[in-house]
Amino acid sequence: MCKLINLFILLNIFLSFSVSGAETNGVVTGKILTDNKLPLEGAQVVLLAQKDSSFVKATASDKNGTFIFKQVNAGHYLVQVSMLGYKKETRNALVQGDKSVFLTPVLMEVEAKSLGAIVITAQKPPVEIMADKTVINLESFVLNSGGNAFTVMQNLPGVVISNNGTVSLNGKSGAKVLIDGKVSYLEGTELVNYLKSTPVSSLEKVELVANPSAKYDASGNSGIINIRTRRAKLMGFNMTLNSSYEQGKYGRANNNISFNHRNGKFNVFGMYGYYTGHDFVDLKISREFDRSSAGLSTMFGQDSYRKRADDNQYFNGGIHYFASPKTTFELSASGYAASRAEDGGINSRFYTDISKSDSTLRSSTNNRDKRYNFRSGLSMTHKIDSIGKELSVSADYLHYSVEEDQLHNDLFAKAAEGFLSQSLSKGFKDGTIGVFSAQTDLSYPVSDKLSFESGLKTTFVDVDNSSEYNNKVGQEWLPDYGLNCKFLYKENVNAAYVSSKISRNRFHLEAGLRIENTNIKGHQLGNQERKDSLFRVSYTDLFPTASLIYSLKNSDIIALTYGRRINRPNYRDLNPFIYIFDAYTYEQGNTALKPQFSNNIDLSYIIRKNYSVSMFYSNIEQAIIKSYMVKENSKRVYVMPTNMASYNSYGLRVSVGQFTLSKSWNSNVYMALTRNNYKWVEDNAPLKNGYTTFLINMSNRITLPKEWSAELSGFYNGRMAMGQINVAPMWKVSAAIQKKLFKGNATLSIYSNDIFNSYVTKINGLFNGNLAKVNERNDRCAVGISFTYRFRKGSEAKEIKKKSDSIDSKRINL
Repeated sequence: MCKLINLFILLNIFLSFSVSGAETNGVVTGKILTDNKLPLEGAQVVLLAQKDSSFVKATASDKNGTFIFKQVNAGHYLVQVSMLGYKKETRNALVQGDKSVFLTPVLMEVEAKSLGAIVITAQKPPVEIMADKTVINLESFVLNSGGNAFTVMQNLPGVVISNNGTVSLNGKSGAKVLIDGKVSYLEGTELVNYLKSTPVSSLEKVELVANPSAKYDASGNSGIINIRTRRAKLMGFNMTLNSSYEQGKYGRANNNISFNHRNGKFNVFGMYGYYTGHDFVDLKISREFDRSSAGLSTMFGQDSYRKRADDNQYFNGGIHYFASPKTTFELSASGYAASRAEDGGINSRFYTDISKSDSTLRSSTNNRDKRYNFRSGLSMTHKIDSIGKELSVSADYLHYSVEEDQLHNDLFAKAAEGFLSQSLSKGFKDGTIGVFSAQTDLSYPVSDKLSFESGLKTTFVDVDNSSEYNNKVGQEWLPDYGLNCKFLYKENVNAAYVSSKISRNRFHLEAGLRIENTNIKGHQLGNQERKDSLFRVSYTDLFPTASLIYSLKNSDIIALTYGRRINRPNYRDLNPFIYIFDAYTYEQGNTALKPQFSNNIDLSYIIRKNYSVSMFYSNIEQAIIKSYMVKENSKRVYVMPTNMASYNSYGLRVSVGQFTLSKSWNSNVYMALTRNNYKWVEDNAPLKNGYTTFLINMSNRITLPKEWSAELSGFYNGRMAMGQINVAPMWKVSAAIQKKLFKGNATLSIYSNDIFNSYVTKINGLFNGNLAKVNERNDRCAVGISFTYRFRKGSEAKEIKKKSDSIDSKRINL
């Protein structure tokens, strides 16, 4: 292709000199627009002699739709404009001496041809390794054609996501997840539910960014995972239908429809989906408490099984308005309504070292919750000039609410005394979160070697939560004031940033500074057993970022990056509520939590955007970690987030974007060796925990005859330290086969996730002198089928780019 282009340029130059005879200064210039008056880039423009239509010159329109012919002899000419998907247009031009000729704008009309006649032979590489990020193009993976975004996250190289929503990137916890530059979903189990409701057919690629620049929010300890959804690239109308079903122990179905209509100055898009299904949590817990004076340890064993039923409806939609070739407005809305019913039983038993049963507890739990999330946004992008100066302004509002009912029925039997007692309790929680955010960004390139970028952002958060517990005494339900709580929280974060890119010879430097000011006000209302509690916190921090890249002669690069980041506590962790799992396991928030800060350094050597070797180091102050404490004179365990003294992580990463085993067999592999070290103080004694973790992720793609393809992928994550606890090795193997139908417009996929049912979470830890082990299994081993059909009618258009990153709703989890 490069040779053909060079030949075309040489031929153009030769012919231009042949017809010119003598150098002249005549100029012919014009502008090419689509029928909705947007600039059309890349259109072929040919200058022909009018008398015999002989070739004179040729060029192409730039990103502003502008073209220009210089040194044109006096005479009559034809200007012919053509581009794939548009009707050919011709204009007359009369050049007199050295005068300039300005043609009227050329409006290109969409050609009414079926896109089925266009055969695309090129395909994006599955993994692109760059200095600032790694891009995974999902369309190249068969496994990602079925299921949902949660399945995608589990198969990403270097990413580990647990069933409770904890996300790790490159062996480090605390990654921030975004969709199209915005975090439009929740944390923890809320994050998992949202991802399960997002169909893979609506996703295009995922960007893994270890050290984001200053333009991004400073939150996210180990970087960001940015999931990019599919954007309209066609003029006219297109629609996608997707239906998938998978069967593990229980069944789950996800059905959705999305559409886009782009014509004239308007682009309208929307999506609606419905997810329903069942899952289970099979949880086994064993604890060994301190030895008694008689030299015996008290043991605790618990088996629980809970079945979950989910029904989620979700939507998004919006409209783009192209006010002018330089100015675009967008109005968008999205949301979901989710309901979950969770029922199950818990069997708990206390016994001694000699296996003498002391007491038993049988519990039944019934949980019902409803969650609603609505988000709306308005944004404007204005191109100031043709060299890239751009101004964008956006505002977003998010409203989230939750209602949750709990009912516990405990039957307690004391073996030695031979009696049985019953305890009934119920709880009700409701809460709302409102988030308003506004920001503006300015891009200001000075030249191709120097550019600046700056922006401002402000966010206001308002949280109102209440929790009520009641115990049944006789025939009456009496309030439990020790557990009842109402919590009000307000937060304001103001941010500003400036960054610059400078290129000189083989060096490229990007440096930025972000400042964030945080103001917090919390109020825990009192009751008959508790006084009112108020707290106010304000702090301002600087977050510098820097990236130095050196390009070698063979196009390989060496990159050194640095960034300082922050992780603020999510709202559930700050909430002082007590959540009752069972009589011996409580979870409680911590209003005294402080944000954690991290300093991250990466040194990478990248070969042809396909191979990468990186060394990294991260040091975290005041690390937010789930801590496990046993209440004095009780066997009850409290799970509470606390700030540890320190946490550091360092290691080595190796990535191969694609290597070919045969003509039809391609693979990619990711490996990391990470050391995590934690230090904290417990009962005035310094403690530590650390492990070196090996992680490997590999995917194999096989092209088969007659539009068939297959994939086999898997990962192994070695033993990993996470604060006070250790997570046992995890591994999983998945496979899929796919068939293209109806001239490539439809896709049928059959897939199997976790073929060997090996993805089990096993945790052990030592806290307050007590040993605890947890074994949790979910309904991950499943076989599924997915069918996607895309109806497309129209011609190619420029992609709409969204740049805003407004609401950090990752922190939302009530």
